[in-house]
Amino acid sequence: MERYPDIRECDGVYPPREDSYLLYDSIEVKGRERFLEIGTGTGLISIGAALHGAEVYATDIDEKALKCAKKNAETNGVEVELIRADMLRGIKGGFDIVAFNPPYLPDSGKDYDLKQALESGKDGTEHILTYLNGIERVLKEGGKAYFVASSHTGRIASISRNVRKIAEKSLFFEKLYVLMFSHKKDL
Repeated sequence: MERYPDIRECDGVYPPREDSYLLYDSIEVKGRERFLEIGTGTGLISIGAALHGAEVYATDIDEKALKCAKKNAETNGVEVELIRADMLRGIKGGFDIVAFNPPYLPDSGKDYDLKQALESGKDGTEHILTYLNGIERVLKEGGKAYFVASSHTGRIASISRNVRKIAEKSLFFEKLYVLMFSHKKDL
């Protein structure tokens, strides 16, 4: 996608960072596609998809994030259907594009602000595996599901044979990846 939306950060909500923008830049929206973002946070990805003509739905488990995304959608003059949900639970299918910037770091054993948005189990794959286990239920045949991982995320190569790397970015402390799932015959 091109053209970044005007996004305001909100207290207690993961702000867009390098991983968010790498995912944003890796997604191609072609118009009236049905678009779903899991864990919308500030709404960057969802709002961008709406600005590019998609019919957008966005979930988050955190009420603060949904309020933040709503304000940002209003600021950008777009409509995003916001749904309080834990990942894909309760979401009906039929999406052309699904995007997720999951928590992807291994559990540090420390307690800190925004830990829920950053850490995902022992090896950093808990949320990614949950996403991939449910993605075919909500993705249209021929649809694409994007997600972010890091060089600190364990088992990236063995996550699924239907996943391929489409983008990467090196930072001084890690390498970020955008991976895309599509049905076997699409790869």
